[in-house]
This record gives sequence, structure tokens and C-alpha cells, in this order.
Amino acid sequence: MSSLPARGALIVINGASSAGKSTLAHALRDALPAPFLHFSLDFFMFGDQVLPRTANGRLRDWKLIRPQVFSGFNRCLPALLAAGNNLVVDYIIETPQMWQELSTVLTGLDVYLVGLHCPVEELERRERARGDRGVGDARRDVLTVHTFTPYDLELSCTDALADNVQRVIRGWELRSVRPAPS
Repeated sequence: MSSLPARGALIVINGASSAGKSTLAHALRDALPAPFLHFSLDFFMFGDQVLPRTANGRLRDWKLIRPQVFSGFNRCLPALLAAGNNLVVDYIIETPQMWQELSTVLTGLDVYLVGLHCPVEELERRERARGDRGVGDARRDVLTVHTFTPYDLELSCTDALADNVQRVIRGWELRSVRPAPS
């Protein structure tokens, strides 16, 4: 019988909608020295295979199912890590309650938390250019997402992507690994 693989490490990128979290996550996935999987709530939100949709493609019953979707996503992370996967996750931690739930399920795991800051004017420009986000989401997010979460590293979306990738890699490699509970 083979032994279980070592637990994986987790890099969480938190920031407002349209800050560039997914772009940074993709670049990290491909540049980190160890293999990392990119895992995102966007896979559920913007794919058409998971969440219930109306005939015109809009989310159906989102207010009803939202808490369970977020809770289930959070609970997937420790399972993926326990199986030995390294993850880079982009997320919008919107409230202190969301942070509390996420930090509770990740207690004792190797987590490196990155805050990606972006000026509201740039967020709104990106939001309009994308066309796949609700207008005003970025402004709402930027007022709260960085107000209650301590970070291991803070970045600016105005810095070059390659520079931010190197900062995360360097910080992750020098991190203090929190011991897992016994």
C-alpha cells in the first residue's frame, strides 16, 4: 500500500473584481518552480456547466445558492491540498465573515496570502472593457476586500505582471510554513 502524498501548498490572491487576479494566477501556475493548479470560483460562475441558468444564460436562484456555492468551494481547497496538490487560487474575499470561514477551513495548512491592489479608476476601466462583470462590482469590492485580511505580500496591479510574478515566487519560497495540526 502506498503512503499518502504530502499536503500541498496554497497561494491565495485576493483583490477586487477586475484587479488581474486570474491573469496573475495563470502566470504563477506556469512560472512557479513546483507544479501548481489554478483553481477559481470563476470556473463555476462563468462556465455554463455547473450553476443553474435561465434560457438566456443568466444565473438562476443565485441569492439562494450563493452561500452553499462559496462554502463548498472553500471546503474543496483542503481536500485538494490533502491529496498533495499545490494550488494558486484567485478569490474576492468580500466580507469578514467570508474571511473567517475561509481561514477556518484552511487552519493548519500551508497558505500564502497575496493582496492585489488596484486603483478604482483602473478597475472601472477594466470592468467596462471586459463586459462580463456587473458595472459597479469593482468599486464595491475595492472599498472592502483589503480592509480585514492580513497579507503575506501586497502587490499593485499597476506593476508589470512579470515583476509581480517574481515577487510572489520569491515571497512564497521564503515564507514561514505554518505547521499542520497533528
